[in-house]
Amino acid sequence: MCGIAGILGRTEPADHARVAAMNAIQRHRGPDAGQVVVVPGAVLGHRRLSIIDLSDAGLQPMRGTDGRHVIVFNGEIYNYRELRAELAGDHHFVTGSDTEVLLEAWRRWGEGCLERLNGMFAFCVVDTVTGHAFLARDRFGQKPLFLHRDGGRLLFASEVKALLAAGVRAAPDLDVWSRYLVNASYDDDEGTFFAGVSQLVPGECAAWDPERGLTRRRWYRLAERVVPRTLSVAEAAAEVRDIIVDAARLHMRADVPVAVSLSGGLDSSALLACLDLAGELSPKVACFSVDFGGDFSEARWFKAAAAHHDLSSTVLEYDNASFLAHMRPMMWQLEGPIGGLMNSALALVMAQAHYGGFKVIQDGTGLDEAFAGYRNHHNLWLGRLIASGAAGADRAVAEYAANWGTTPDKARQAALAELARPVTAIDGTVPTRPDLMRPEFLARHAGERPGVDSTGDALKDQLVDYLQVRKVPRNTRFKDRLSMAYGLELRLPFLDHRLIELALSLPSEHYFLHGRSKSILREALAGAMDDAVRIAPKRSIQAPQGLWLRSEPMAGYVESLISSSSFADRGLFQVDKVKAAWAEFKTGKFDNSFFVWQWINVEEWFRTFVDADAVTTQVPLCPELHAVPTQG
Repeated sequence: MCGIAGILGRTEPADHARVAAMNAIQRHRGPDAGQVVVVPGAVLGHRRLSIIDLSDAGLQPMRGTDGRHVIVFNGEIYNYRELRAELAGDHHFVTGSDTEVLLEAWRRWGEGCLERLNGMFAFCVVDTVTGHAFLARDRFGQKPLFLHRDGGRLLFASEVKALLAAGVRAAPDLDVWSRYLVNASYDDDEGTFFAGVSQLVPGECAAWDPERGLTRRRWYRLAERVVPRTLSVAEAAAEVRDIIVDAARLHMRADVPVAVSLSGGLDSSALLACLDLAGELSPKVACFSVDFGGDFSEARWFKAAAAHHDLSSTVLEYDNASFLAHMRPMMWQLEGPIGGLMNSALALVMAQAHYGGFKVIQDGTGLDEAFAGYRNHHNLWLGRLIASGAAGADRAVAEYAANWGTTPDKARQAALAELARPVTAIDGTVPTRPDLMRPEFLARHAGERPGVDSTGDALKDQLVDYLQVRKVPRNTRFKDRLSMAYGLELRLPFLDHRLIELALSLPSEHYFLHGRSKSILREALAGAMDDAVRIAPKRSIQAPQGLWLRSEPMAGYVESLISSSSFADRGLFQVDKVKAAWAEFKTGKFDNSFFVWQWINVEEWFRTFVDADAVTTQVPLCPELHAVPTQG
């Protein structure tokens, strides 16, 4: 896990210093070492977080044994041992790193190596003879890769801040901001919140030619990998169990201590169960959780999940004052909208793991998106079942009502309403307020959500959308930046592409057996985890965001933002309407606080990156990782 940076094309005398500056501002991503090298056609920089092969042999930029190809790589190739064995007949490996395996795989198979990789990655390989380069990003966007075209040259980096450090001007892309504000759509295409800065999207690669420039293409489209299979429940459960346990096994490959980010729900408990089945749990694997206390406390669930596997559990309390204190550093680290209170609180988990001496932390992200775990997924499936007049619709309605704690009539209403609503939150509510925007802003920047590849099934299309476009790529931005802010490698075993492809190939009814969400996963892990957790109804995210926004000190903070002259001068909102909506929100009228959260994110982003210089005015979450001067 690392930070990468570079300039492709003709080199200039100042480029070494520019890439060194790019490296320096990304020091948190790789506090163990840093280097900048100049090769024909490129200047490449790398910050190293040592995870596999801790010796200096694993340093980057790494030159291949042919002397021709040089790589900078951020991520982990979990099946590097298997690939190494396959490549060993024609190559003498001189390191134990996955970086050398990746470079040799590129030399052997070219772009075809991507299909063989099981991992998270963003990398650039430069051919020092031709000046050509190849860049790629993993299937689900776990690792970032940002681009800026500078005349006939290309700048790339793991974070936008590095591009700013190289001299790129920070300015808003108002079309991207419009889609965020109107459709709650962001991190879902090549655009970023910064004008002139794009990103490789999940499953995309690009070829750089000094004469022709950049050519991009999608090498992995999830919808194309969804091949319907008619497996019985028992067959599906057995296959899911085999793959999910193997994914957990692969994700424990590391030469450093590993921890687990533990929540109170099914997914974290499933992660512990899979690690246990894989024989990878020991007292050395620590669990860290964040808790909001009072009526929102889930401490008993954290502790029970850890205790079931005889593990220690550290429960950290997160309060209103910490929420406010984290706001500006979170924005500086994330470079775009913060994912709400839960993501803010996750910073506390990362900090505790970092100070506890861990360098890798596991997280259970991905199961809801792969196995239709959210309520709006259940609504959509049930709505289509009712609309089709299927014989089992009445039973499915009754089971839904029992699982979600509602009445059959309300279950039908929610299910049919989902068929008519294009944009809902995971709980089925509508999160945005376009009526609060200035009409002239909406007229000029009425951006639409990007289209989604079709599988021919509306529910599977929504899962593809969540996994490769709308939700997981957004969440991986949050998680990548927060873990890297503390020099931690975050691993997401449930985003193993083998598991995702299997999950989406299953009959949709396997997701909702007995009215339970993610039911085939629950079947797969029978006997491997506490049944009280395995068959419990899905609980909503237990975070008091709405309550805390209405309370001090957050209420006064929000008031100061929307009353400021800078907020009015942005030209985005009708301030009078915003203040009226805020007054209603404080009375508890609205179930969803996302539109208030949008105001905060807009104003804090502009203040951090437009009003101030984010390069000279650094506000990192972990200042100690930025305190050491570095040349690379």
